[in-house]
Amino acid sequence: MALASPFTGSLHGLDVPPDRVRRIATMLGLPEEGLAAGDGRVVALLGDAEAAADSAHWARPFAAWIEAGPLDDAAVAAQVARAAQADLYACLTTATANQLHLAGRIVHAIDSHRPLTESQRDDIELVLHEAISNAVVHGNLQVEGMKGLSVDALDRFSSALAARMADPAFAARRVEVSCWLAPQGELLVEVADEGSGFVPQNRADAATDASGRGLDLITAIARQVELLDNGRRIRIRFAL
Repeated sequence: MALASPFTGSLHGLDVPPDRVRRIATMLGLPEEGLAAGDGRVVALLGDAEAAADSAHWARPFAAWIEAGPLDDAAVAAQVARAAQADLYACLTTATANQLHLAGRIVHAIDSHRPLTESQRDDIELVLHEAISNAVVHGNLQVEGMKGLSVDALDRFSSALAARMADPAFAARRVEVSCWLAPQGELLVEVADEGSGFVPQNRADAATDASGRGLDLITAIARQVELLDNGRRIRIRFAL
């Protein structure tokens, strides 16, 4: 029985077995001919980080990128339905998002759908790099920022990061990036994680935590920044 879904494009498997892509398409009520990438809106179902590495897969006609490997078919179908809510959408595990230069790929995808100037590409990529790094490191891996600038502080931070990334429970958490290309010349991006949240208790904590999470840099470049869902989601607006 097909699931109700607003998605009307096609699915394209990248290192995902064709029979699995077909099963998920059937669950969503997509036509059989919708499995091949064509001129319409295409969702890339990714097997792993290697499948996502080719930058050609982060441009038109692709508009969404979902790491299918560790999810069951129903969960992948639900992600495809979520992809229909945004113009561009990515949902990857923490491990895969960490291996990819995800911010650069998202900007490449945006640029292929709405051309950007060099300055816009640089600014958006810098902000997204900070936001995605926050989602990976502080959100999903729950590693605190460096305490000081010493070699020992760097070693402790690197060791904590490696230990959490080696833990499957943390590495399998998801990073979600959603983009909306408004016709009024605005770009809206949301980056979400599955961590414990980020709620400063007082003004001093807010200043310290914001600095550690690069929020001061993000707010200096973006038109508007909002922290939602107790800090697990950041909404960023850019003028284009």
